[in-house]
Amino acid sequence: MSGLEADLDAIAAAGGYDDTDAVVEEAVRELLRRRPELRLSLAVEKYRTGAVSLNRGAELAGVSTESFVRELADRGIDREAGFLSESVREDRLGTFLE
Repeated sequence: MSGLEADLDAIAAAGGYDDTDAVVEEAVRELLRRRPELRLSLAVEKYRTGAVSLNRGAELAGVSTESFVRELADRGIDREAGFLSESVREDRLGTFLE
């Protein structure tokens, strides 16, 4: 067991956490609360990889949708308009109706 793992186990036991995952989750939440620039970067990365929508990314970043759109543009990240080609739309509709 590494020193970090031992520390996490000790914190979990002493702090009344269910497990070490709960310790890590709280630590990350606190880190993001204290470092808004990191929270913004995380939201941008989640948006870039498709893990969150534009609105959810803005919410995670703690900024308005308009500010988030500007941040994406400043970082050179293209925003998807969300429109499907006719063939993809028809294919998905066909799957949905089956």
